[in-house]
Amino acid sequence: MTASHDDDIRHQLELETGQIDGSWRPRLGSVLLSLATVLFFFSAIIDPARLDIPHAGAYGLLAALILAVFAVLLLRQPGEARDLAWRAQIPGLRFDSVVLYTRSSCHLCHQARETLLMHVEYLSDISEVDIDGDPQLVQRYGESVPVVVIDGRERFRGQVDVLLLRRLIDATLPRGGTA
Repeated sequence: MTASHDDDIRHQLELETGQIDGSWRPRLGSVLLSLATVLFFFSAIIDPARLDIPHAGAYGLLAALILAVFAVLLLRQPGEARDLAWRAQIPGLRFDSVVLYTRSSCHLCHQARETLLMHVEYLSDISEVDIDGDPQLVQRYGESVPVVVIDGRERFRGQVDVLLLRRLIDATLPRGGTA
């Protein structure tokens, strides 16, 4: 499966679901979540008397809450991806290796881990590597984590697309299996 083939699958899914989503959703969601966090801490430590605005802290906290809600909506997977009843067409383990590259305090990394664990019955053991302990990995992946490498090939960067993961699982025969 080539990168252009992955893009073809993503485009086909967009046509089937009627949702045209790009990489802007997780990026904007991450920015909004960061802004909400900064605004929350600023509102919590600010002295309202210095601003001469009544209830300045409360308005700041409300704005932080609204930003956080929008961020969560943007970072959320589409409804089809949250189908807990999904099963692969053919049961069994696929792939020889699954490596998840993460960083500490990375909310997308936590989501990627949860997504992979939802499909653990089809994936080989998932190895998690914190890139902060290796300068070469920090240079290679930087802020692009999470990165999921399956059988030595980078499949996901920044966020795990559940629908693409499921298509990849369905398109791969179980180990030692035949169709």
